[in-house]
This record gives sequence, C-alpha cells and structure tokens, in this order.
Amino acid sequence: MRTLYLCGAGNSEGVRLARVINRHESRWDRIVLLDDDPAKLGLQRVGVEVIGPIGMLHGADPSCSEAANLVARATTGRRAVRDRIRASGVPFATLISPDVELEGVTLDRDVIVYQHVTLGPESVLDEGACVFMGAVVGHEAKVGPCCVVAPNAVINARVVLGEGVYVGSNASILPEISIGAWATVGANSAVVQDVPARASAVGVPAEVFLRVPAPSVAGALDAGDERTEGLIADVWCELLKVESVGREQNFFDLGGNSLLAIQGRERIRQLMGVDVALTDVFRFPTVRSLARHLSGLDDFPAGSSQERGRLRRTALLRTVRSRH
Repeated sequence: MRTLYLCGAGNSEGVRLARVINRHESRWDRIVLLDDDPAKLGLQRVGVEVIGPIGMLHGADPSCSEAANLVARATTGRRAVRDRIRASGVPFATLISPDVELEGVTLDRDVIVYQHVTLGPESVLDEGACVFMGAVVGHEAKVGPCCVVAPNAVINARVVLGEGVYVGSNASILPEISIGAWATVGANSAVVQDVPARASAVGVPAEVFLRVPAPSVAGALDAGDERTEGLIADVWCELLKVESVGREQNFFDLGGNSLLAIQGRERIRQLMGVDVALTDVFRFPTVRSLARHLSGLDDFPAGSSQERGRLRRTALLRTVRSRH
C-alpha cells in the first residue's frame, strides 16, 4: 500500500491539491496528515485525517511511502520540515497541479505548484520551492530552494530568487532582478531593484530595509516605554503563535511575513490608538526598536518631516497612556 504523508495540517489547499492529483494519477492508496500540534490529532482536512506528529515518518517504510511538505507560512519553517523529512529517509513527493504546463520547466524534488500557475519556459524551481495559486514565474527565472511565492505574485523573466525568499501575494518583481537569500517581498509590492540577502522590500515602488539588530541604547526605558514593549511582544506572540518573544528578536526571523506584518500593524493601532506605518514594521523589526520608534526615541534632524512625525507619535502615545 503506497502512502502519502502530508506534513503540516495548517494548509488545506495543499491537502486538496494532493487529492486532486491522486484522482488524476492514482499515485497513492492512502493519504494522511502529520502535524506536531497534539490538539490537531484526529482533525480532518478536506477528508484527510491528522494521524500523529511528523516524527512518525521515521517508522514509515521508504519503499512504499512519500512525504510532501505543506508548510508555507514562513520559509524558515519550510526548510526545517524539509530537513526533518530528509532525515527520516522517506522520499519527497512533488505535487504539481494537473492544469500547469511543464514543457521546458526544470523541477527539483519536494516542489509544490498549485492550480492556475504559469511557469515560463526554461524556468527553474529548486528543491522545496512552493508556488501558490495564480502566480507567474517568467521565462528563465529561477526560484531557489524553499522559496514561497504567494498567490498571484509575478516573478518576471530572468528573476533570480535566492534560498528561502518569501514573495507576498500580488507582489511583482521586474525582469532580471535578484532577490538575496531569506529576503521578504511584501504583499502588493513592486520590486524595481535588487534586494540583498535577509532584507525586506515593501511598497510601490518597493523600499528595501536591511534586517539589522537594533542598536544598543544606554539607559533604561521609562515605565510607559516598557508597557509599549510588552504590548508589541504580546501582539507578536499572538500572530506568530509562540509563547514568548525576546526584545531583540527579529519579527521575520521568527516566521513573520508581510501578511502578519499588516495584521500586527492593525492590532497595535487598535490597542494603542497610534498609527503605525507598514514600513515601520520592516524598518524596526524587533520589539525594542519598534517600541523606541513609537515612543519617539528616534534621532531625526530638527524640523524634518521624520522629526514632525516623531513628535506626533509621541503626543498620541502620551494621550493613550493617560487614558489607562
């Protein structure tokens, strides 16, 4: 009996894709889900049951089993699950929607391509790449290992995505641009220049932000600033589904993406009554740096537009604190 193990129960689209492929090709006798969250044990996704944790792969027979990596929320998490599948010895399954034209396309193992995707001739999808519904990968473009291309994103001709790049929904990357490893392209962004490794690009045209640690600052924050840090940390824990976030940990290194950044910005606005620009989340990606920014501790030239914005944020924040 051939079994397909789908790793990650949070992606019902991936489960449906596997079932559609099986109806067309009859590749597996059984399809099951694996997920490390014990609360999901017995859960049904599109008629497929979660039967246990990903560690169950080590007990599977590699001669009659395959595993597909459905994790796509963050590329770091996708790579981690790919490494676990490889360590189990179970071969990878490649899931390609039957409606996708593959002539002239080079595919590595553990690739997932959803319905209505356009893959240009001589394009390359490296190991672990995932391209979601409606996306376009132009001719001679290369999608690196463990990249995720979200729905309706457009990767134009001869674009090169390094390992672990996340391209948000409806984003567009102009031809012949290179995106460095583990970089993030925000949803709805238009990338018109190369993006360095581990940077973020957001906006139209996209502004590039390097992910650097927040500078060390002498002196302690006041009580109000500490409350700001605590609020931001709580929002991030909620969004990232983690128990704690360190003051200097990077939102995107923890699994954040452009969609979660938008949600976090709105949640902070609701809780604090202070407008947070989406670019602020990319420019100040740690709890400490974002709290300092919202508390008006940035150093900008006197009279500049940045300085005026800082003063407005500080006044609003003080007003909010006075109400609590």
